[in-house]
Amino acid sequence: MKYFELLDSFRQYDCEETALIFLLTEICKISRSELYLKLNDEIDDEKLIELNKAIKMHVFDLIPVQYIMGYTYFYGLKFMVNKNVLIPRFDTEVVVDEVIKASSNYKHVRIIDVGTGSGCIAIATKVNNPDANITAIDISKEALKVARENAKMNNVEINFIQNDLLTNIKGEFDIIVSNPPYIDTEEDVMSLVSDNEPHLALYSPEAGLYHYRKILEQSKMLLSKTGVIIFEIAYNKRDEMIELVKKYYSKYEIIKDLNNNDRIMIIR
Repeated sequence: MKYFELLDSFRQYDCEETALIFLLTEICKISRSELYLKLNDEIDDEKLIELNKAIKMHVFDLIPVQYIMGYTYFYGLKFMVNKNVLIPRFDTEVVVDEVIKASSNYKHVRIIDVGTGSGCIAIATKVNNPDANITAIDISKEALKVARENAKMNNVEINFIQNDLLTNIKGEFDIIVSNPPYIDTEEDVMSLVSDNEPHLALYSPEAGLYHYRKILEQSKMLLSKTGVIIFEIAYNKRDEMIELVKKYYSKYEIIKDLNNNDRIMIIR
């Protein structure tokens, strides 16, 4: 089978073509640009067998392609992922942009990433700001195993701690960053996500605001005088987040992502 024939066959499946192209390029070890130069080339038989097996797992068994491969890419870096951590999303790269931008305001910046999961925010920040002192915490022991492996793979040192949010954390931080669970427990979520990704990292009580509230409460004793809190927020919870934040801090701004959705909340 030729590459163009395989691409044509993707139309029969009820799923995102980009996911199937991810499998194709990763299994065949070619880039997207190389793929379109090879359209008339024959696909190696062994690669085709492996690819068809992976496509079946995604299309019929509804397993995310990142879990099938065991890794994904985020902020230009490679990250291991499994069912113990959320799959890093492209939208979250805007969070890293804002953390890096904010960190430039401090000579010796101290950052804590709350609910680090795969470690994508902390690691991408450290790669782009090697002098940053970064602590990353997560309640999940299994998630921290993945995060530590990702830090090692990307050649950065981060202080990982198993902890429930900011409870009993000591010290002072210039930036508190978090992409916490924010899906309402009553909210409908596509099965590809809800059946695979860890519920501990997806769902939050109090209409999806519980983890934000706890972090805001606990941050009072940890945030430096010139410090900032950077949250990823749900695109549809802007008003609720503003009302919540006003109970703890007076200065805030909301930044949109590349799809023009409310995505980042910066609190001072």
